[in-house]
Formats: sequence, structure tokens, C-alpha cells
Amino acid sequence: MRPPGAPGIGSIFVLAFLVILVPGVAVYVLLDWAGLPIGGASLLGLLVVFLGLGFFPTVLRRLGWVPTKKRRS
Repeated sequence: MRPPGAPGIGSIFVLAFLVILVPGVAVYVLLDWAGLPIGGASLLGLLVVFLGLGFFPTVLRRLGWVPTKKRRS
């Protein structure tokens, strides 16, 4: 059982949706609306999704939802 106040799997899923998918789709829609061809807009949107994937573990650690790794000295 998880401690009170700890995030559930639904909270982590929603955060992943907001950090990874929403910015990528928003970039694609804005670039497509600005007139960039579908291929270029899609690739740049995908790049933003990959950046979100890389940034997501940092967001989880900063929120305190995942413990930080202790470094060996």
C-alpha cells in the first residue's frame, strides 16, 4: 500500500501525457497552421516528444514522486 499523499499510477500517466504528448502535438499544430509542410511539422513535433521523454524523469524527481539516486563517492 502506498503512503497517503503519494501519487497513483493515474497521476503519473496524466503527468506523462502533459509533459510528453501535449507539447509535441501543440508544436505540430502550430507549425502546420503556420504553413510548414506536414513532413517538417511532424518531425519537429516528434523531436519535441523525444525531448519530453528525456525531461520526464527529471520532472518526476523534482516533484518527489521518484526518489533520487544517491551517488557513490
